[in-house]
Amino acid sequence: MKTRNLLLALALVGGCTLAQAGDYSFGNVSANWLDWSNRTTEQSGKRDFGYLEAEGGMGGNWGELYGFFDLENPGKGNNGTGTKDRRYTTKVVARYNMTQIGNVPVQLYGHVYDTRGNEFFTQNRVLGLGTSLSFGNLTIKPFIGVHNELDSFGIGSGYNGYMAGYVMMYPFQAFGQDLMITQWHETELNRQDKFTNPYVRKTGQNGALALWWTPIKAITTGIQYRYADQKLGSKAYQNAVIYSIKYNFK
Repeated sequence: MKTRNLLLALALVGGCTLAQAGDYSFGNVSANWLDWSNRTTEQSGKRDFGYLEAEGGMGGNWGELYGFFDLENPGKGNNGTGTKDRRYTTKVVARYNMTQIGNVPVQLYGHVYDTRGNEFFTQNRVLGLGTSLSFGNLTIKPFIGVHNELDSFGIGSGYNGYMAGYVMMYPFQAFGQDLMITQWHETELNRQDKFTNPYVRKTGQNGALALWWTPIKAITTGIQYRYADQKLGSKAYQNAVIYSIKYNFK
């Protein structure tokens, strides 16, 4: 609980400063509905849920900072009803520009992802290297790093292999409308035995592919394809559709 409160406080403080610092910044709040596929529900026991999110980021010549805080099942309590309970998820990502090779930045990369509810918690920490590549309107930001994990169920904390991944963004216009395709993806590699239950492989996949539409500056709507394999507490392939509407502060 203390960890969650600290992360929430950091997210709120960071969100208040985003509009005042850096060469660019953005912030939004959103309402979202995640609809698991029938097969995912049958194989993993997961249930559809709504969540509220506060998201923001900023960047400049020094690097980038990004974060979000999710309140899942916001109308529920912590009554020990498993997937029906309220949950809290926070992620903070930092990229610090150390040097350049040619015109390609070499970044110190780190992120902390924390999700918890009444019956569980998981925290993933990654420290490594990243970069940012641009090809016209297309931007890809890959990373790779050492993965440290803290879990409930008596597993404890420690080294859990490596994590590699990327964020991709492609803004474009069609029929006079502002659209954007985004994707984030993470691959866990060489997971340690104490962290693999209930998985059957030492490699896990996790990510989402999205299409966003901004009809006016203040509003963005989107649809996301959410996927995971050997992740999220299940050895099954899991997939869902997420429907989102955002209010953009700037």
